[in-house]
Amino acid sequence: MAKRSKFYQAQILYLFAEIQNHLHNGTIRHELTQMMRHTTDQEILDICNRAAECLDIEIETTFFKLNEDQLTRSLKILVNHLKWAKERFDQVIQLVPECDPKWIDSPLKATELQLLYLSNYFTLLDKVPDIRDIEGEVIRVGDLIAIPCEDNTGRDYEHYGVLISTSKGFRVAHFFTGATIKPRNSLVEKGFGYIQEVIYQPDWAVKKHLSSTIPYYQVEQRIRESKKADNRIWNKLTYNCEHWAREMVDGQPSCTQLEKWREEIRSQKKSEHSVK
Repeated sequence: MAKRSKFYQAQILYLFAEIQNHLHNGTIRHELTQMMRHTTDQEILDICNRAAECLDIEIETTFFKLNEDQLTRSLKILVNHLKWAKERFDQVIQLVPECDPKWIDSPLKATELQLLYLSNYFTLLDKVPDIRDIEGEVIRVGDLIAIPCEDNTGRDYEHYGVLISTSKGFRVAHFFTGATIKPRNSLVEKGFGYIQEVIYQPDWAVKKHLSSTIPYYQVEQRIRESKKADNRIWNKLTYNCEHWAREMVDGQPSCTQLEKWREEIRSQKKSEHSVK
């Protein structure tokens, strides 16, 4: 009976060695590094670091570029890699009743914890990564966002929009004008306004997150109602892209760029008067 117990103990210790060799053969280190290099999602980065600490291994943390496909590939490899280790551990469990606990309790508990932690971490890694703007800010549906632009005279301004969710992913709903005219005795151009949805790009930076007191469905409803309005007039000073976007998000139209434009118009008027 004692010989039989020692035989099983030897088998268990051999399986423990196989499991540890498998966990430390470089696969986990490589795939965690790949995930670190291809995301800026802070939660994913934290989980990768915790998984590395679980095995006492070092991983590279230098970001390369965003690549969700790489995250999916790496996670699939990690899950399959862990599955092999779990299968060997199941064999250990079957042999445990035949052995003297004093020889296997310590490595059994340590290996069990490793596999439990890694299984939990790999489960948490299976998430949609946060998307961030050009400033590194996490974007959320309903956010007020803007992108740097130039008008037809080369002057800088910010074009505003609202981040929305569609069946094809994140889109930007924005208000713009086509052809404009300058009414008589006016320095301000006017035109018909149109609402359009475009693919979100990181160049659109978050200007304001949607308030926690305003449900996103209200923003969606305002945009739908706005699309139904016929012949909405775009006016640089009274109702432009920022007025519209803030109305969709906050319920009230406003424009933070207005004073800058008014100052430009006042300067233009002074210049014209001085010429006369």
